[in-house]
Amino acid sequence: MSRAVARLLHREEVTPGHYVLHLKCPEIAEQAAPGQFVHLRVSGGLDPLLRRPFSIMLADPGSGEIRLLVRSVGRGTEAIAAHADGTVYDLLGPLGNGWELPVADERLVLVAGGVGVAPLICLANHLRLSTNMSHVHSLFGAATEDLLVCWTEFSSRCDQFTAVTEDGSAGEEGLVTEVLAAEIAEHQPDRVYACGPRGMLAAVGTMCLVTGTSCQVSMEQWMGCGVGACLGCVVPRAGDQDEYVRVCNEGPVFQANEIAWNRM
Repeated sequence: MSRAVARLLHREEVTPGHYVLHLKCPEIAEQAAPGQFVHLRVSGGLDPLLRRPFSIMLADPGSGEIRLLVRSVGRGTEAIAAHADGTVYDLLGPLGNGWELPVADERLVLVAGGVGVAPLICLANHLRLSTNMSHVHSLFGAATEDLLVCWTEFSSRCDQFTAVTEDGSAGEEGLVTEVLAAEIAEHQPDRVYACGPRGMLAAVGTMCLVTGTSCQVSMEQWMGCGVGACLGCVVPRAGDQDEYVRVCNEGPVFQANEIAWNRM
């Protein structure tokens, strides 16, 4: 982990209320591994006081650029969404433990929900640029077509792509977990990677445990400090009623069998 200065090169609204920040930050671009995140200070003052965590969507060591996906939902993210090009940010990162990468020639399924697509785009990009010849099928679930954020960034880096919307406005109609269940039954993938809303992750994690499918999940959790001190991001550990793990420090990526999904 290090502290770094990042300059906003460009901010684009990709769907209503969702923005991709293109940042110049060579230190983090060089060090970042798929699945890690940064903790961004919103302003130079004390309001808002707390930093905001964002998964690294893409990192390019050659250009020194990183991309972050931001959903405008509160005071801090609304402020970020309004910042002008040239804004300078104070970042901590890269933080956390990223994805455990597959061995060559495995069949992989990447399951995204909403802005949970960001760390999966980073993983898909890493696999595309590596010598790993695994087959990557990406599933992207959302309530409506407008919430399939950065779907072209995701689909273009995978061998196969399936969009799923609850209202049927794009792709298949239904829940992304239903499509995953069919994929597991038919093709028996070697590994599943997932990031999205808590309910989706609980369903994916439980399904993979039942079917014996290797599964990693990236947890989306509120964070205070981002470095393991405040304990604001803990989730229950499987097998122990009194033990918890810190998403910022032990995560954000966990093996599905490490989490007590019934106590989430």
